[in-house]
Amino acid sequence: MQKHFYRALAALSIFMFAGFMDLTSIAASKETAVDTITLEPDAAGNDEVQVDLTWKTRQDKGKWIEEMGIAQDASSLVLVLNNLENSAAEEIPTQNAEVPKTRIPRNQVVGNSRLTYFSKGADEEWREVFSINCFISGGAGEDKEVYGAYRLESAFGMEDNPGSLVPYHHLTGKDYWITDPEESGFGSIYTVGRSGPRVENSVKLEDMKAFSNYGMIIKPETEGEAYPALVINCQQADTNDRTLCGVQLSQTYVRMLIQSIDTNTRILIGRELEDLEGM
Repeated sequence: MQKHFYRALAALSIFMFAGFMDLTSIAASKETAVDTITLEPDAAGNDEVQVDLTWKTRQDKGKWIEEMGIAQDASSLVLVLNNLENSAAEEIPTQNAEVPKTRIPRNQVVGNSRLTYFSKGADEEWREVFSINCFISGGAGEDKEVYGAYRLESAFGMEDNPGSLVPYHHLTGKDYWITDPEESGFGSIYTVGRSGPRVENSVKLEDMKAFSNYGMIIKPETEGEAYPALVINCQQADTNDRTLCGVQLSQTYVRMLIQSIDTNTRILIGRELEDLEGM
């Protein structure tokens, strides 16, 4: 009788232990289900990655340019994409409060845009010549106001002509740029006497010092479809000067562009690469 009792007790213990193990296994499974996060395919790829034009061009030898149709009849191309962000910009005083200058900390990438210059070779392949950070500026307006398709008209500077492929104007103390597109004389260097132009919104280019060492004037391909005239001039260290509407980049590269591009070069400015399609 005792043997049957102990056998029954042992069987009951084994049954209870097995039940306990099953409950533990279920609890662990539930805990795992709570702690595990499953990413949906769409959720994992929501962040957009900027197109690396350098890599893209090397991969397909610039065929993407032809496929997008952004070159048209041009054999050289300047693309400016306004998609770099510098949010921590410290304002520095200017004479005109409506046209602020900003100083970017040295530990940040300088520029709000990226300029890339492409050239088409005799083998019909597009190659990147250089790519550099730059600033685009809408002056007192928004930067997006300068988006559009342009062609080079002329070049200027306080320095001697470096070998420009378009007419080059050597600046003097009588040369001004009218900043209001509604004023007559806007879009060209305005040369007057010591009293200056008789308009309220103008800047003496000589007073801009190193910003005016070299510069270019670009005009819309089609009148009315872009800003009436932009100035490409020299960026100075960590300063973004919004006096003029246009593009600022390192003096070395402004000089290189003056020596390299002409009226057959297309200059496209936009937010993203796909925005340039159809310009």
